[in-house]
Amino acid sequence: MPLPKYKISEYNLECLKAKLEETISFRIFTKLDCKKACEIIQKDSIKSISESTLYRLFLWNENKNTPYLHTLDIIAQYIGFQDWFSMEKDINEITDFQRLYGVFPDQKHFKSLLSINIQQGGLKPLYHFLEQFPSDLSFDKKMILGEDIYTSLKNNPNGNLEFYKQFHTLPIIREGFFELFADPEFSISDYESGLGFYLNNVKPHQSLKALQDYIFANSLLLRHHFFKANRERVLKLGKELYLDLSITEKELKEVHIFPKMRYFTYRLLYNEISTGFNQNYLDWLLDFIFKEIQNTNLMETRIIIHTICDTLQIYPKLQEETFNKLVLNCPEVFTKFPSYIYNLPMKDRLHFVDPNSSTFFGRKKL
Repeated sequence: MPLPKYKISEYNLECLKAKLEETISFRIFTKLDCKKACEIIQKDSIKSISESTLYRLFLWNENKNTPYLHTLDIIAQYIGFQDWFSMEKDINEITDFQRLYGVFPDQKHFKSLLSINIQQGGLKPLYHFLEQFPSDLSFDKKMILGEDIYTSLKNNPNGNLEFYKQFHTLPIIREGFFELFADPEFSISDYESGLGFYLNNVKPHQSLKALQDYIFANSLLLRHHFFKANRERVLKLGKELYLDLSITEKELKEVHIFPKMRYFTYRLLYNEISTGFNQNYLDWLLDFIFKEIQNTNLMETRIIIHTICDTLQIYPKLQEETFNKLVLNCPEVFTKFPSYIYNLPMKDRLHFVDPNSSTFFGRKKL
């Protein structure tokens, strides 16, 4: 009896691919990527799928056939769903949520109502719409809404200052946009001013969340100004973070891994401007990192690897040495990537461990 086939929409296929990429931690652009993805699926789930099947499903532009339901089930189960139908139900729920704010998920040539409001200055009704979403909105919905806000602001030709000014206190903006879709390259217009509004009335000793917010935004600003060669701003931000901020070891231990790693590693940038290279601090930092990795999950390990190696671009030889040590010490991360990454320049290698949602899904084929 032939296996049943299933007609899948182009949009649902894109969602399946994005979820698979998120799970395996790299984008699928080539046949080699398909091959590695198949190896990972078989190793982790004991169910096999062929390289050619994945290629036809995701990359073959001429693909007109309908995939086997068995194929969809294998991928959905690897991602964490019971089967394809349960995953399709989840996708449909997110699609219904998107339609609340005027998205046409399967017709990308239409702008969403959200993006039109942002880009045409219709902020008052948008504010009343977004303020109804609480902090305990599901993670998937925060992500999808945060991505739409990020994309709308990035493509806004009219500047975003007024948006940041009016919206920075809303939970969905602080968490869904600023935090989940942080923009370390400051590619969005007026982003520095946006972080300034984000920091308004944030008192770092008021709560753990306030401390995390303070470290997160100021660390991003410090990195930005360092690579823009703005010495005075780096010195000011570094003083506020490393000299003025009275913080206990226990408080830092409880800070989320991403702002905590930015806090520790970006001190190298501050030291470089203020006192120069500090070997003692680097030795301590690398020792701390390799100890920390022993107690982290896969995503946290990627955060650590990317943050330290990105920072060490100021010392290319040390960056290469540290990356190679991390490859040896973190096989659970690097065995999941296609082998061709080691032939790439360091900047491109780091794309594979980049945990920033904005840069992961925004990355193009190398």
